[in-house]
Amino acid sequence: MLHKNIKLDRQSMELMSLFNNISGAIIKDCFIFQSPENDSDIIIFLVKKEDVGKAIGKAGEHVKDLMNKLQKKIDVIPWSENLGQFIQFILNTTKNSIQLQNIEIKESRNEKKTVIISVRPQDRGKAIGKEGSMIRKIKELVLRHFNVDNVIINTKN
Repeated sequence: MLHKNIKLDRQSMELMSLFNNISGAIIKDCFIFQSPENDSDIIIFLVKKEDVGKAIGKAGEHVKDLMNKLQKKIDVIPWSENLGQFIQFILNTTKNSIQLQNIEIKESRNEKKTVIISVRPQDRGKAIGKEGSMIRKIKELVLRHFNVDNVIINTKN
């Protein structure tokens, strides 16, 4: 699956530079996510898998420092070129991790690609999130980084 070239705006580049200076981690992307549940911004940093600990810092000190500076919630998500692993990393940002059961990519006649994420029925609510926040976060990040057109949640076994 081809990956997209990401275009960063000035604000994202400044945030990435700030977080890099605080943590020393290599930041792949910065994305400002508008959370529908409380109408606030969440700044999402995608970092190299091996830099997650460095990015977060001892006892979360780097994330706490940045949260205090920016007065925004911060999510640090490991980056993976593997679509399934990347989606699992996003799902792991919930308080109680959601286990990805299966991932399928369907291509329609008009060459539109849909990613179908399968989770256990009891995880469906968490996978969708309050007011659809988790599925929106997954969609926005996956559509930003992978050449797909839609993402849906499936709970059928």
